[in-house]
Amino acid sequence: MPPPTIAQQLAAKQREISVAEFFERNRQILGFDNPQRSLLTTVKEGVDNSADACEEAGILPEIEVEITKEGEERLRVSITDNGPGILRKEIPNVFARLLYGSRFHSNRQARGQQGIGISAAVLYANLTTARPAHITSKVQEEEAAHVLDLVIDTQKNQPRVVSEDLVLWDRPHGTRIELVLKARYVRGRQSPYEYLRGTAIVNPHARIVLVEPDGTRVTFERAAQELPPMARETLPHPYGLELGELGYLLKATRRPTMGEFLSKDLAGVSPRATKEVFERCGLRASNSPGSIQGEGQERLLTALHEVSLVAPSAESLSPIGAMLIKRGLRNVLGELRPEFYAPPVSRPPKVRGGFPFMVEVGLVYGGGLPADQSVQILRFANRVPLLFQQGACAITTAIGNLDWRRYGLEQKGGSGIPSGPAVILVHVASTKIPFTSEAKEAVAEDPEIDKELTLALQAAARHLRTHISRKSRREFASDKFEIIQRILPKLAEKTSRLVGKPIPDLTPVITRIMDVVNVETQLLSEKDRVRVPVEVTNYTPRPRVLELFVEIPPEEFAVATFNPAPEGTEPALGRAWWTLPKLVPNGRTKLEVAFPATTEVEASDLDWYVAGIDESHVLGADPLPGDWDVRLPRTIVEAAEAAAAESAASGEEGEVDYDAAESSAHASDEE
Repeated sequence: MPPPTIAQQLAAKQREISVAEFFERNRQILGFDNPQRSLLTTVKEGVDNSADACEEAGILPEIEVEITKEGEERLRVSITDNGPGILRKEIPNVFARLLYGSRFHSNRQARGQQGIGISAAVLYANLTTARPAHITSKVQEEEAAHVLDLVIDTQKNQPRVVSEDLVLWDRPHGTRIELVLKARYVRGRQSPYEYLRGTAIVNPHARIVLVEPDGTRVTFERAAQELPPMARETLPHPYGLELGELGYLLKATRRPTMGEFLSKDLAGVSPRATKEVFERCGLRASNSPGSIQGEGQERLLTALHEVSLVAPSAESLSPIGAMLIKRGLRNVLGELRPEFYAPPVSRPPKVRGGFPFMVEVGLVYGGGLPADQSVQILRFANRVPLLFQQGACAITTAIGNLDWRRYGLEQKGGSGIPSGPAVILVHVASTKIPFTSEAKEAVAEDPEIDKELTLALQAAARHLRTHISRKSRREFASDKFEIIQRILPKLAEKTSRLVGKPIPDLTPVITRIMDVVNVETQLLSEKDRVRVPVEVTNYTPRPRVLELFVEIPPEEFAVATFNPAPEGTEPALGRAWWTLPKLVPNGRTKLEVAFPATTEVEASDLDWYVAGIDESHVLGADPLPGDWDVRLPRTIVEAAEAAAAESAASGEEGEVDYDAAESSAHASDEE
């Protein structure tokens, strides 16, 4: 028998490689490339799974992450949730089999979709410590919890149960995973603490607890009691289909005709579009889907891409929303006391490659934020913080490409990450996020996403520029007010003494010089309550009819009392408003908001707004935001118009015809 040829020898060495075996040797692809990052990836995958499971079951998430030392360079990571639990037969596959999951084929927004994350963490733990994953899970219908120790057979990508037991668990339902892995805990910008802090910002409905290796316990309490809207699964859209995918759908469908296939198995294909598609591709509505092969599939796909179709539905997305972005930032950044929370920006849903997506941006400025450092960037994709690969992310690129000098931040050369006391939050939501790698740490460059990122950042930056401009004017007016009140009385006293006459009333003089409405607030802590008295004084030479608004975090609004009672309220948004009595020049009025002594309220928690006067004539409050859906009383509108007309007639700088008069609301037109 002749010796084997070279080709035969090489062929004998060929064998199938399982996906588990591949990732075992290339674990850096999944984010397990060093001990510090491996710990973060493990926590990230476990928390994402827990949050998804809770939300799908309609449960407000309660997630606890405990990290303890387990010898040199080893940590034990325990992640416990109050989710619905996992059926016994599914536990091995969920935790110890790669590319196994329930969300990969669903066309809707979710944190985890590939079925790799948590099983990859189990694989890493098996590899670095040879310790099995310890899983405890209980469903509500069963009395006992199933406890399994699992490892992964990497050559077969199959789970192996090392041991199994049934135990009583003091939870009605939930899941816990414990892993021992080679890892290192460092509290910094890329640590489990920062990841959970970011998760709490964009998931304010979740309560998250972290127990660090030194025993420190950190709790991020939930700031919202409602679950976010559930993303609905939608049909595949033709604009996102490739030829192979279309062929698979044609083969797998149970529809008897092509007409039914287009209208019932694909999204966005209207009867008009169906007719046009058949005219373009030369097929018939009565054709069987399975009979369309080769060239017919190519003609069909070309026609579907050329015909105007209904855009993909945004029901498959679950954005955070402007209110919850602001509430989440307040909840987590509260200790830094930022002076300004820009109105969050949520762009309308758009489409890329047949998949819907949307961009949201939040921005805070000033207060305790460091002014001599680069701004802090908080990147999120489908409510998941992105802590690594910041420089390779489309979000970072979009921020660096914006000229922030125009909006009040420092930026060398007009490009790159700006400097200043600010935090910029950017969230991209989509049914298919274009990540740069399987580690899901950076969003890839895409023209459609880049455009939306730029537009959202510009909108938030404009709010920042307006705030900085107003702040500068207020500081100038405040300094001017302070100087006048300090110097004029002394001048009047000395002048009166020289001429031998009584000291005159300086209020009219101060009024003519200042020409502002001053809103002065205080915070007074008493034994049984916290009081916030407000005094509004008209230091302008004409009578004023004003509407005063306050915005309070809804949880604090629920326990607040008002004196006098407001004209109206919106408890869900934490808003109340008063139509103030007509203020003559130098006239003033007072009102008060009070809270129980146990309420942890700060003066910065209350935002005050005034309608009916130009912003240049207000000190101590902001003009009513133009994006508030409110309607002003007719008396406010008429008074503002009369003041503007009077200023124009006298040659003074006119006051704006308050735009909110058309778009605002709370009091009726009859007033």
